[in-house]
Amino acid sequence: MRKSVAYVVSILLFVLPAFAQGGSTASGSIRGDVFTKGTNGEPAVLPGVLIVLHGPITKETESDAKGAFGVDGLPPGTYQIESNAPGLYAALAVEVRAGTSSTVPVGMNVAAVTSTTSPQLTRLKAMDCAFSRKVHHA
Repeated sequence: MRKSVAYVVSILLFVLPAFAQGGSTASGSIRGDVFTKGTNGEPAVLPGVLIVLHGPITKETESDAKGAFGVDGLPPGTYQIESNAPGLYAALAVEVRAGTSSTVPVGMNVAAVTSTTSPQLTRLKAMDCAFSRKVHHA
């Protein structure tokens, strides 16, 4: 009886770690540099840029003083990277594979500026101007 218990326990000690490893999924990471083109056309690093990853999970980070960033512990899958800084924007997709680190350069461009004016807003502005022209005398 003791031999059978010892035999079962020793088998479990070898078999259980194999099941634990087979059930887990290794994570990956994304690393990169954030830059824009300087006035001389050369790349200029951008510190303090907000970087948001959208994919199987969502994570945020910021570029460091040298424009570098890194995000670890990402489940495998496709991630959309968005980076924002005042007046600048970038978006790109990257594939993360288990146990690897994907390196991406994030080149930021001038953000598109859009302006919309609705008819209601135009009327409100006209009314505001009309009211501000009236001077009340006591």
